[in-house]
Amino acid sequence: YHVVTTASLPWMTGTAVNPLLRAAHLCRRNRLLREGLSLQNMDASSKSKSENIEMGGEEKRASLAPLDFERHEEFHKLPVIDNELFLDMLQEEDHLKFGNGNISLSSSSACSSLDYSSFSFSEVDPPSLGSVSPLGESERLISTTRRGRDSGNHLISAAKTDGRVTLVIPWLVDANDRIILYGNGDNCAQFSCQGEQEKYIRRWLAEDAGMPFEAMELEILFYPAKYHKFASSIFALNDICSLISEKDADVCILEEPEHLNWYRSPGSPSWTNKFHHVVGVIHTNYKAYVRSHAPAGFLAAPLTAGVNCMVVQANCHRVMKLSGVLQEFHPGNEVVENVHGIRETFLLEGQRRRSSKPTGIFKVYFIGKLLWAKGFDILLELEEYFRQQTGSYFDIDVFGTGPDEVEIKRAFEDSAKRENRMLDNLSIRSRRPPLPVRFMGMKDHSFLAGDEYSIFVNPSVTEVLCTATAEAVAMGKHVIIPYHPSNSFFHQFENCLFYNDKKSFMIQLQKALSCSPPNISNESLKILSWEAATTRCIYASVISKRDDAKNKRLERTKERHNIRKAISGLFSNNMESGTISIASFGSMEGNRCEAV
Repeated sequence: YHVVTTASLPWMTGTAVNPLLRAAHLCRRNRLLREGLSLQNMDASSKSKSENIEMGGEEKRASLAPLDFERHEEFHKLPVIDNELFLDMLQEEDHLKFGNGNISLSSSSACSSLDYSSFSFSEVDPPSLGSVSPLGESERLISTTRRGRDSGNHLISAAKTDGRVTLVIPWLVDANDRIILYGNGDNCAQFSCQGEQEKYIRRWLAEDAGMPFEAMELEILFYPAKYHKFASSIFALNDICSLISEKDADVCILEEPEHLNWYRSPGSPSWTNKFHHVVGVIHTNYKAYVRSHAPAGFLAAPLTAGVNCMVVQANCHRVMKLSGVLQEFHPGNEVVENVHGIRETFLLEGQRRRSSKPTGIFKVYFIGKLLWAKGFDILLELEEYFRQQTGSYFDIDVFGTGPDEVEIKRAFEDSAKRENRMLDNLSIRSRRPPLPVRFMGMKDHSFLAGDEYSIFVNPSVTEVLCTATAEAVAMGKHVIIPYHPSNSFFHQFENCLFYNDKKSFMIQLQKALSCSPPNISNESLKILSWEAATTRCIYASVISKRDDAKNKRLERTKERHNIRKAISGLFSNNMESGTISIASFGSMEGNRCEAV
């Protein structure tokens, strides 16, 4: 795999953290498969580990022990496993059933499933599999399908694969850009070279995420990039595809494919031309961002949506949207699925809070990038309404940094000092004392585990699916969020409180301030885990033969319709032109006759 993203640590955003964790869990999955472990054994191991941590935390300390590099080297010595054994193991795993019928994959390059890097599992459909999905454990059955080569079904031994995973991330060439995004204080990470940032990422993955072996196995590739303040985004300075060798170009996961392809070098090949299977994961609702916050947004938003469709269709075989709030990108080849998970740290906190006694401490917080698009203008209005109804503002601590940090702080300090256009339409006009809002700087969300903070407020309506919200849910906190399509995934969790206007927000906040949040169940924690998210990602990445045939029929129908329309329009125009010419000629002749 190559997991390509537009942001990287230490910018603690979902766009930076989630691709890293996705790549790490793909590493773990491949390693376990190389060792001959089934997913059932992996799930049992994870359950046992969680129970041990819940009882005393000894297992967690053991997982963070000094790394055994000798063992690490053994991971690359792959055992020779017979293909029939693989089939038997697949048949034994009932939880890999996918629907009631057989699912087979198309033999076209655009219909591969996610599998080991350097190979494509695109058309394995042996009769002995029955109704077992070709996904899930598909890394065990590998086809040597290649462009321009034999596309038959050839099963090869897993011993011939290495299952490498490469995370492709931006390196900010300008030191000033790194200061803007990563901060410049005592607690902020700064790097003079790519090696220092790579060490930071691997240390965070090993210690904070608790994945020491994956921190060693994961390959990291940097591409030169620059931060553009006008768009609050990072853009590549050259063609990322050219940095990846042809022999390693197999399966690619583009995190924010529209963002990655807004600026491409002229003549650069598309990702689908280089890779056998390209999956795009849509994180951000850029159309909503542009409509709400860009100059002439009502004009720019449709243009942005059109450009997004073009670049996504040109560079992705399959598109996964995190929620239904997003526009249509790739008709027939897109699916709505939450393929993001939550680090084990948050799941363990949810278990701890469930077994502990309520403390009666109810502090409110928000964590995320300091951007106006994250809903800070809405938060100001909610504060003002709460004061009008109760006589006082509610306290809230804000964690995070970002490009709009100075302006947001100024807005919360005194309404009379607000000079940013984002606040022009707010109903609050009079001078007021500073709001009881403390800006706490950048901090990893896991450091807010414990009983000090029990209420998470996120008023944003420009999110697709907020990672911070999912993390707060997993930690068993009260989560107050608006009714919005981007939050539909969270309706299944009891500790989420929804509101649809200022009054209902006030009611939900008062409720959260008066009682402890309900305990989160093991089933809910499992849904939020990265193991479940990785499985969902692999399932959602597939394009079945049936879907592929349907899409081809639709394409042919569309082409015939366009040809028919063009031809009919051509003849219609000619006929109309001929009529006009004849009529004009007749008129001219008539006038000439009259003149004679």
